[in-house]
Amino acid sequence: MKQLENLKEIADRNLGGLKADARLLHQIRQAAQPKEERKIKWRPMIAAAAAAVVLLAAGLIALPQLMRGDGSMDVVSRSAGSETATVKFSLTANVPAGSVRISDGSGKALSYRSLFAGKNADFPLVKSGNETYRMLTDPGNLTADLLGEQLGKVAEFTSEPAVSSGGIVSNAVEAGQTVYAVKGMKGAAVAAEVQGSMRVFQRVSYGGVAVVGSEGLRDVLLGSAQVVAMELSGVGVVDGQDEAQELMNVLLKNAHYEGAAESANRSQSLLLWLSNGLTVQMNAGGGTLSACGTWSCPEFFAAFSDAVSD
Repeated sequence: MKQLENLKEIADRNLGGLKADARLLHQIRQAAQPKEERKIKWRPMIAAAAAAVVLLAAGLIALPQLMRGDGSMDVVSRSAGSETATVKFSLTANVPAGSVRISDGSGKALSYRSLFAGKNADFPLVKSGNETYRMLTDPGNLTADLLGEQLGKVAEFTSEPAVSSGGIVSNAVEAGQTVYAVKGMKGAAVAAEVQGSMRVFQRVSYGGVAVVGSEGLRDVLLGSAQVVAMELSGVGVVDGQDEAQELMNVLLKNAHYEGAAESANRSQSLLLWLSNGLTVQMNAGGGTLSACGTWSCPEFFAAFSDAVSD
């Protein structure tokens, strides 16, 4: 019995320290091979090393050609059932939300794209008094440096925000969660935690209410943020900050508020990249744009077409 208890010790002593591992298996296989097969095959190793050097050199030559002067590079992607698109990725650290821009490489924008989460009739929202904000798909998690002041906590989590009684209510943010202003976008966007991630909600019309009091388009769309680029589907992309700001000035100066209802003509999407790294959206078509109410501005569409064609 004692001998069985000491079996491991006896085996280790008799085996002289040999361990049944991958190294021992390799040594056994090597010993079993004929001597002529044990010789090191230098030619394949040299060929592999040479191929690695060629690939590395090719990569060093090709990489600068792929990279743009702004530290980004284009990567071709294709989703199932859609056309091939070139995605522009920034290679810098701490990429701000919304900085990934998509174009077809020809200067023309892709088809209608929406940043709004959920379906039109049933979308995730935060409602605070008469102001309503709809959740965006981007960014997936807002960084803490863009969180502004606390606006309050969600008093009620409900699937029917329209019939709720006062306070901050939501059908996406749980009761008790804090709702924050987004820096530089007070009145135009808020942020709140949804399933562990800090999500951004953009101001929209809801329940027959859009602008409140003397608010204008800047108040409900941009706050104090500046536009650095924009994309109008079916027309093109303007990615020069000066040009984008000029176009935004045309819109802010000439846009006429038509009402709280969203325009039925929404064949296009207008995406606006902002100086704080966020992106907001308006639906467009027939000379009008809408998100927080409908705004008529044929001058903007004409100016955008001119900017793209130049």
